[in-house]
Amino acid sequence: MSEVLVSALSFTLQKQAESARAAFERGKLAQAAELCAEILAEQPACLTVRKLERAILLKLASIRSGSLSKMVQAVSNAPFLLGGGLKLKEEPRAALAAAEKLLRRDPQSTAALALLGQAAMALGWPETAVFACEAATDLEHDRPDRWVALSGAYLAAGRAKDAGHAADEALRLQPAYADALVLQRAAAVAVSMAQGKWGQGGDFRAKLAGGSTESPPKP
Repeated sequence: MSEVLVSALSFTLQKQAESARAAFERGKLAQAAELCAEILAEQPACLTVRKLERAILLKLASIRSGSLSKMVQAVSNAPFLLGGGLKLKEEPRAALAAAEKLLRRDPQSTAALALLGQAAMALGWPETAVFACEAATDLEHDRPDRWVALSGAYLAAGRAKDAGHAADEALRLQPAYADALVLQRAAAVAVSMAQGKWGQGGDFRAKLAGGSTESPPKP
């Protein structure tokens, strides 16, 4: 299954999406969140609805009173993360569901966002992975592993320049980070190919391995 636009949803789901946005704009957040969850249960690849749901959940979280402390939340969320992680390789849809369940409880859980991104990558939804990884880096911008995950998602989505920038940020935070170096090189290769410079000597494997003397193009 590939990512789908709202316009590709069934008529019923399109109407639900319209109702969800209208409810959000009127401040009926619980109703809007419920509608989004129903749509995503049937069409989890609809990124537009997923983005709307996140905006709703963040708004709800900002006005919620008497919430659990971060430490208590982390402990109570642990079983969901563990179960989702175990299911990731063999059952990415189950991992996705675990991430969704946790994010509906705690939309600022970066671990749940990371799991969502990994599940989306496994399902072939690169823009959903980008969305999840961007949200995680916004919350934990000083963690190089978050930037590495974002770089990989950008690369899978065909956004090579963005992938290079994210890898650069990971390396700024942790110089010589092996995964970031690999992604930085892969991003430079992809940018070079896109700019039509690939025929200037050498082969693909040599350039990807760093055998090319050509400098990576500036963004």
